[in-house]
Amino acid sequence: MTETSTVRPRARGRTLAERAALFDIPVSTAVSPDAEAARRHTIRWLRRYGVFDKAAAAEYDALRLDRLSALFYPRARGAALDLANDLNGWFFVFDDQFDGELGCCPDAVSRLVDSVVRVTGEPPGRGPDGGANPLVASFRDLWRRINSGVSQGWRDRFRSHWLGYLLAHKREARDRRAQSPRSLRSLLAVKRHSVGVQPCLDLHERFAGCTLPPALHAGWPLAEMRQATDDVVIFINDIVSLDKELAAGDVHNSVILLHERDGGPLEESVRRVADLANARYHRFQHLSERLPATLAASGASARLLRHTAAYTDGMRQLMSGSLAWSLETSRYDERGVAAVGGGRQRPWSDLTGHQATHRR
Repeated sequence: MTETSTVRPRARGRTLAERAALFDIPVSTAVSPDAEAARRHTIRWLRRYGVFDKAAAAEYDALRLDRLSALFYPRARGAALDLANDLNGWFFVFDDQFDGELGCCPDAVSRLVDSVVRVTGEPPGRGPDGGANPLVASFRDLWRRINSGVSQGWRDRFRSHWLGYLLAHKREARDRRAQSPRSLRSLLAVKRHSVGVQPCLDLHERFAGCTLPPALHAGWPLAEMRQATDDVVIFINDIVSLDKELAAGDVHNSVILLHERDGGPLEESVRRVADLANARYHRFQHLSERLPATLAASGASARLLRHTAAYTDGMRQLMSGSLAWSLETSRYDERGVAAVGGGRQRPWSDLTGHQATHRR
């Protein structure tokens, strides 16, 4: 728990549903029919690698991450949705490592992050390391499966996005120790990586069996649309997770930043962040309407237009799916607050042994 967590106000203004109503973003209703199978698969997978035991699995299951995966990838079936759900499960287990003491220890965070980064540079096909940390061992299996049977261009971009996600946790650990005010711009510069949206978007290409050209990804307007997707998901998450992050003492939240920087009622900061999300979403919609004509004018093939349209739909699914799942999961309701309040942590939040070592 950070020192600053003892002075932050508890957010007891609008309810979660009332805050969600501030968004102009539609709540997704399209889901993959294979969510239940993916749910069972991922729990078995995480237990097999020792991420949690049978008792802790019930607490994990209440998060219903299978629903998030089914909302992100409504057209995914079978092994594809299993893979996506394993990725989401790993994301959230990894994220929970930083809610406690570890998150405020930059050197320890660097060691954990570097151990995962090394896996991304290992030769393909390396077998499981029986002595590895459960996070590293499960990630090695995930990395092997995700990168199997895809183009080198896709693997290169996926690895780049993963490195951005992993390395952002080092910056966040340093920020938790900082006393100086941060700007919204600097917060977003880090969270656009740590939110993990871009690796999730990459899976939309993988499942569709296509790789969009690097110039299209890096050029206008797709690059701006991808960033808008990052920001919308960040702002949604910062609002729905507000009570949880206040309880845990986390500083990486745009609502908390605006409230501490500018003062005023906490719910006014909530409204301002919702306005930012809505502005980004409307900009995304405007750009998505222009994108087909822009591509056609540049000579894009009909096949590329189809693939780009599917990828654009994937961005929408991540935004609307994030909002829909946030209203369903126990992660952000009273159970989620209690799970990380008063010094309590998730059962899987110390897979590095950091907290146990420091209690000796």
